Amino acid sequence: MKEYYDVIIVGARAAGASLAILLGKMEKKVLLIDKASFPSDTLSTHFMSHTGFLDKLGILEQLEHTGLRKVGRMRTYIGSSFVEGPRTSYTIIPKRDKLDHLLIQKAQKFSSVEFMPQTSARELIWEEEEVIGVKLLVNGELQDAYAEMVVGADGKNSNIARWAGAEKYKSTDPIRPVVYGYFEGVAPLTEPVTEIFLHEGRIGFVFPMEPGRDCLGIEVHPEEFKPMMKNPEFTFKQTFNQFYRMEERLKNARLEGKIIGTPGMPNFFRTAYGKGWALIGDAGHSKDPCTGLGINDAFMQSFLLADAILQIDEGSLWTEVMAEFAKQRDRQLLPGFQMTLHYIQSLRKWTDNEVALFQSIAANPMVWNQMLPNFFKHLEEDSLDFPLLHQAVEMEAEHFGFKKES
Repeated sequence: MKEYYDVIIVGARAAGASLAILLGKMEKKVLLIDKASFPSDTLSTHFMSHTGFLDKLGILEQLEHTGLRKVGRMRTYIGSSFVEGPRTSYTIIPKRDKLDHLLIQKAQKFSSVEFMPQTSARELIWEEEEVIGVKLLVNGELQDAYAEMVVGADGKNSNIARWAGAEKYKSTDPIRPVVYGYFEGVAPLTEPVTEIFLHEGRIGFVFPMEPGRDCLGIEVHPEEFKPMMKNPEFTFKQTFNQFYRMEERLKNARLEGKIIGTPGMPNFFRTAYGKGWALIGDAGHSKDPCTGLGINDAFMQSFLLADAILQIDEGSLWTEVMAEFAKQRDRQLLPGFQMTLHYIQSLRKWTDNEVALFQSIAANPMVWNQMLPNFFKHLEEDSLDFPLLHQAVEMEAEHFGFKKES
């Protein structure tokens, strides 16, 4: 017996599960599959620049009740100096086993959504040049499932993208290895603060999660990755202790689990759709995690695609709607992509003069408060005729906690 669905979503983490929720609200018949069982963790930046998507998806309150700290400030260190400011909104920093599992549970509350864990997509089913379904491996047996659209939300190494022939563009190879771990007992600051350390061309991160647990991460130089992973816990702590006051704060800290590392994330866009298929999340767009935009980008793509499907239901032409979906996806993601590449490629050891300048600014709040808002104001004025640049400037201004004047 053939199974027919409106949409089959391959990959049930942030992108795929959030799309299932949105389509469930539209009463679409959805099959959501993933090769993993849940709850389970995955490689992630964890950081969410705002909570608006979580609220719209209906899981914010439940996620907050798991004990996550609300983080309302951001601090950047260079050497022994730092600047700190409030964010325009608070964020929470969940582990992916909690976030993804809550999203899946929310999707399953809709009777039209079916979830199948530990289920793999094996190949696409084609009718001439159009995708009409997926061959699934379920409990060791192959099954055919058919749909009007197959969505690949299966990560940067997406099988759906490969089988569909989705081409990469604006591609840049991985630039920086990323190493991170969860630590208990890190001496906390007075209030939860996202901390960024720029030191000797490396980037360190402290992400406050629940009270008593923090995610610590480092983007290291490429040549440091293999030696670090030979004795990861020791070399990770040794490197992190070089950041301002972290040796003191890590004295009583304990690693939870193991250090996780990757040689780096590829940076690319992929063709967003074709006849009968579409890509969202890292399957469609991937970039270095240093700017922490990945989860929010995944949600944004889910909302865009759900809106496109709604427009098609209301009678708009499929070709026009999907072309606009791809255009809007790139328009929304390109500023962050460009900013991320520029940021990571420009990292280097600061000169003594640059450190001295930063210290003089950081030590005088009046100078900082007067200079930076004017800096963004002039950038905004200069970029009004360039929408993508204008968005990037607004994103960076929000990162520093400056609201645009109405």
